[in-house]
Amino acid sequence: MAQTRTTFQGKVRSSGGSAKGNATAGVTVLSVMFSFDPTATTATNVKIGSSATSGEDLTLPKGAVPISITTKAVATGGTNPTVDIGTSADNDGLFNELDADANNTTTVAAGALVTTTGLTADSVITGMKGASAATGGTYTGILTYYCVDDGKDS
Repeated sequence: MAQTRTTFQGKVRSSGGSAKGNATAGVTVLSVMFSFDPTATTATNVKIGSSATSGEDLTLPKGAVPISITTKAVATGGTNPTVDIGTSADNDGLFNELDADANNTTTVAAGALVTTTGLTADSVITGMKGASAATGGTYTGILTYYCVDDGKDS
């Protein structure tokens, strides 16, 4: 039996069970799994899911603030291979020289595009080899992020 899906356009917030107006509502943390070829010599659009070649391109919304990435499937070969993850505006703007062969590790987003105001526009996420290239495999990670919100009651 297939599970149903609900997609929201608005930001999902919660006051943690407190009555409206008694506590500041916080936004939910979102996550998405994506993959790409860690040997790519130019930035390529990452794909949602576990395939580096098929699936939808990952696009983060305007105002998204990346938090971290957890590596789930790793690049192979090379000496301590790394990858860069960013957008067309900055190839390593989210993660620069991310360890590509350390499974189940979490890295905090610290690139130039990671700001308190979030991404300035809807942004397709890209990935490519870092300074130390892998020779094969598929890089798969789980990206967590939130969307900037003013905290006002709706």
